[in-house]
Amino acid sequence: MAAYTGRNLYLLWKGNSIASNYRSFEPAEEIKVESASAGADIPETYLTTLTDGKASLTMRSIAGTAGTALWITHFALGNEGTLEWGPEGTATGAKRSYVNAIVLNKVPTEEYAGVTEWKVEWQYSGAITHTVY
Repeated sequence: MAAYTGRNLYLLWKGNSIASNYRSFEPAEEIKVESASAGADIPETYLTTLTDGKASLTMRSIAGTAGTALWITHFALGNEGTLEWGPEGTATGAKRSYVNAIVLNKVPTEEYAGVTEWKVEWQYSGAITHTVY
């Protein structure tokens, strides 16, 4: 089975490429369940209900006006738009996913002698589309 590295990640937020400065990107999906057990049931049984998900990004900070615009405008709390990613790049046949998302939180990590990193988390708002290029 072939493996791939993260260096080819294609990552867009509201049409802006942020892949060149990323350190880690973690898109996650989940489905909620509701107990369907009642009465004399002994084992717990469940029904699936709603899907949900979040994505988190850790990236190097960007200095200057480009970084200021990204941090203040595009990563503004509550900002909503399309989050799109492709872990193997944009080659034909590669996986591609996108979802409407909302910036849920952001954290700058200021280190004395290290590179400042930004951490951003999105809450999905709608269904994720998985497709191929």
